[in-house]
Amino acid sequence: MSSGPNLPVTKPVAAWNKPLKANFKDLFKALGKGVADGVTGQWGGVAKDLVDASVAVGLANEPSQLAWLLIYRSLTQAIVSLVKDSQELLIDQPDDLESFSDRLSLSLEEHELTIRPDFFDQPQTLSIIKAIQIPLKQWLEGFIPEQAQAQAISNRLPTYFIFALNREWAARPQDYVPIKEQFQTPFTSASERRQGWLLYSAWLQKQVEEPMFSEAFGLKQVYVPLRAYYRRKKVSRNSPQDIDNYFKGNHNETFERMVVELEEELDAWVQTADPGDAIRVISGGPGSGKSSFAKMFAAHHVQKSWIPLLFIPLHQFDPKEDLVEAVGAFVEDDCLLKANPLYALSRELR
Repeated sequence: MSSGPNLPVTKPVAAWNKPLKANFKDLFKALGKGVADGVTGQWGGVAKDLVDASVAVGLANEPSQLAWLLIYRSLTQAIVSLVKDSQELLIDQPDDLESFSDRLSLSLEEHELTIRPDFFDQPQTLSIIKAIQIPLKQWLEGFIPEQAQAQAISNRLPTYFIFALNREWAARPQDYVPIKEQFQTPFTSASERRQGWLLYSAWLQKQVEEPMFSEAFGLKQVYVPLRAYYRRKKVSRNSPQDIDNYFKGNHNETFERMVVELEEELDAWVQTADPGDAIRVISGGPGSGKSSFAKMFAAHHVQKSWIPLLFIPLHQFDPKEDLVEAVGAFVEDDCLLKANPLYALSRELR
């Protein structure tokens, strides 16, 4: 966990001379207009236009003001992304979008923010995240018939915010130099390669929150931990004859099934890091949960361990190619990591 001074968060004075709640109301009005106009494929532009129109970077030059800019940009992008991923569920329309947005419970005008040293380790705990989930749920209820679905979508905001925060810092690090000078963050001491892994880790965690089958829930909400088994050689030694045959090499090999909790078994395997046991294969019939397990394992692993993990769906990977080159091609198409993570390792082994 990081250590250092707390950083009170304030709005840039010249740019934020109107109430804080008005800016978020503008966000929800713009989102509502996008839904009403049937905007698809343009949500990224909605987020960029809202942020760029609201804040001029030149007016935010102190660490506290830039911290607010970082949070607002990330939060805006997270909300837009969340709405975009759930747009198929937004089938209702409020009668008067303007007054509907004005009625949202955006009691954030007096909301004071303080960035503690552990903020960048656990950004989802920032108080404004919980506060903004209330009006977000109310806004969603104006477009979604089922209130439970609106709640489920708003519950995913913290994970989306983590990804947006990492992506925002990676995209515009020069804007936040004074924050780096104020106190240490994971971004401050990280190389470009390390920052890529931070962003990739946040992306993996977001994957299990994204909606499934055009529903409000994601994999994380419905996943059931799996059990698995492996076969172990079993030799009968119940009689003197069996023992005699065993030592003479005349025994028949039979196998027994060893049932395990799959995630616990693979966690132990990863931590052991035995070079002689470098590959594990999970097999099972269609629909048995292999892909879902792989996603959940990747998301959980990056939360509790700093051992780099690369998640590659097999349909995006050519097993006939050289391993290093195939991974490099996947990383280049994925665009989250800046370099092939196997390239440096392969040079060391040559």
